[in-house]
Amino acid sequence: MTVKGIIFDVDGVLVDSEPYYFEQRLAFLNAIGARLTAEESRKQIGSNMNAVLKQLFPNHTVLERAAIKNGYTSYKAAHPIVFKNIMNPDAQPLLATIAPTYQIGLASAGERGIIQQMLLETALEPYFETVVSGAEIAHNKPAPDVYLEALKKMHLEPTEAVAIEDSALGIQAGKAAGLTVIALKPFDPLFAIDQSAADYQIESLKEVPAILATL
Repeated sequence: MTVKGIIFDVDGVLVDSEPYYFEQRLAFLNAIGARLTAEESRKQIGSNMNAVLKQLFPNHTVLERAAIKNGYTSYKAAHPIVFKNIMNPDAQPLLATIAPTYQIGLASAGERGIIQQMLLETALEPYFETVVSGAEIAHNKPAPDVYLEALKKMHLEPTEAVAIEDSALGIQAGKAAGLTVIALKPFDPLFAIDQSAADYQIESLKEVPAILATL
């Protein structure tokens, strides 16, 4: 196949945000009575708050879950993340290397406002021609929709693109969309993730160009 596009996930790939979000989400949910264990919460890595709330509070109405989500938004605002401090140091060099050859897209389960904040704080925004937020699509990861939308905007077939992911849900989404998936191992070994469904597993983004050269 001829690869023309590379589509990146955000959390755990471009920035080491998974531990921060993990602790933040767990603290908030347990504060409102979710009684969620750390192990249970780890299974939700790669998902977004809409999906998490639907799973944890299936008997709540849409409005009730929306109220909880609004509370979480306020909680996050009171505990802001500084993306430039947790940026993957290999991200910008990789993007600069592949930008002349490939279209570069972003497909995240997160909300657009957070995605844009990350891109601005890390100065990575100029590299991304296409940005898709799964929170704006009917079916977020692990459904393939976020990747299918990115492919549509990039005018690419699934066989012409590679996804770079970390979470099991993200890998599932990329594979379901028909992409070749490269999985970056977690920065923190405490956040072990099943990445066996990925086509490639790497320790560093520095390994990506060599893999692309074989595709």
